[in-house]
Amino acid sequence: MTTTGRSSELLKKASDLVSGDRQVDYGDKLVNHVNIANLWSAYTNMNIGPHDVAVMMCLLKIARLKQGTRTEDTYLDASAYMAIAREIGERVEDLHKKQLERENGEDSKEHRD
Repeated sequence: MTTTGRSSELLKKASDLVSGDRQVDYGDKLVNHVNIANLWSAYTNMNIGPHDVAVMMCLLKIARLKQGTRTEDTYLDASAYMAIAREIGERVEDLHKKQLERENGEDSKEHRD
């Protein structure tokens, strides 16, 4: 198998991982990462968001690579966490846009009354 083939295979496995049984086992990724962010924020007295959680979990996997054996599982999980970070970032941005639209819509309605 070519190097590119190995990369594609790993990314396919990561895709299957984030959309498969783990979604069923752990629930919605955004809700799960918001819960983790809230706990980490309380523990550290710092504001940590769900996107930060996914990126920091990837960094944990990178730290393991630095200290230990380079296993496929570590690369797989790191890839999956970066994909999750992207998804969460997009979903949070969409939620913020919808909230702003609602607020602007309510403001416009109040001024018309």
